[in-house]
Amino acid sequence: MDKKKFNEEIGARVRKRRIELGCTREQIAERANISVQFLFDIEKGKKSMTAMTIVNLAEALSVSIDFLLLGAEKNDERQGLEEKKDWQSTKWEQMFSLLVPEQRELAEEMLRLFVRGVSISSKAKKI
Repeated sequence: MDKKKFNEEIGARVRKRRIELGCTREQIAERANISVQFLFDIEKGKKSMTAMTIVNLAEALSVSIDFLLLGAEKNDERQGLEEKKDWQSTKWEQMFSLLVPEQRELAEEMLRLFVRGVSISSKAKKI
């Protein structure tokens, strides 16, 4: 396979996954620590990526590096990714996907505290 076709296939997977997540280029670019223009060029198959960019982009899109580069998951990862896909299809994941990692951690902690507070409140009412 030639380099151009390889880049186009990766770009198509990146774009498809970004759209599946309901994210803008700006959101994914920020999460992957790249420019919006660079992400645009990747999606169009015009640019190659360094190893670090591949890792960051795979993380930003919640996919494996194997999927990003080859379009396939390792057999031992498929089960976990199928479970992860179920979670990603929920409204919660869609909302969380709009956040950068630091914001996501804060939102998760706030949700944990809220659930803990509701649980304590429910137990207190039963007494």
